[in-house]
Amino acid sequence: MPPQGSARTRCGASPPSPARGSSSASVAFGAMLEALPAEARISGCVETETAADRLPLRHSDRLDWLTRGGSSLPDGVRRLAPEPGGVAYVAGEARTVQSVRQLLVRELGWDRRSVLTKPFWAPGKRGLE
Repeated sequence: MPPQGSARTRCGASPPSPARGSSSASVAFGAMLEALPAEARISGCVETETAADRLPLRHSDRLDWLTRGGSSLPDGVRRLAPEPGGVAYVAGEARTVQSVRQLLVRELGWDRRSVLTKPFWAPGKRGLE
């Protein structure tokens, strides 16, 4: 069964909308990718435990898939080096989300208001979903 859910995205004539997240973000990204028009320009990376954990997402061929234990999600984002502009969606484990947000804003020059984050979980915490 493909990811289910709903999402609102900011589309327009802006540069590609990058999506970055851990495997816990795959379902949210699935809903976001479904909401995008076919001509939308996107880029991004998703980290999963194994290659078998990759979900069949629409536009998944436009994403870099990272396997945990290899490159970290921040390293994957750094390799993509997305130019500021558009909207970046970052979701997953809270510390990783914070790290990727800081990378985009501090190192790559993104406006903090253009980096939308959703921490889904943190070790020992409840209520982030």
